[in-house]
Amino acid sequence: MSVVIATALIFLVRGTQRSILVPIVFIVVIVLCARYFGVIAGILGSVVATGMFALFLFQPYGSFRVADHQALSNLGLLLFAGIALSYANAEDDDTISGPLKPR
Repeated sequence: MSVVIATALIFLVRGTQRSILVPIVFIVVIVLCARYFGVIAGILGSVVATGMFALFLFQPYGSFRVADHQALSNLGLLLFAGIALSYANAEDDDTISGPLKPR
């Protein structure tokens, strides 16, 4: 679900000034995915979306190298916040293991 939404956002805002905000706004999608589909879906959504945005949303297109420093910071924030918020907002406790699992 998050990959489809990320792809739609890429095609809607690529090359515009709003493209810099897409990773920040996309955190909401990641939180919803984690909430309804579990931690693994939130983490995978974060990683895949970060890669897709780096490849197809920011210049140079087709490369993981991002020329704009603000865009690179936003991608890092998406990855970090997406993973952290996936753990924080997961509905299913069975997907959390180890010391983070509530007793």
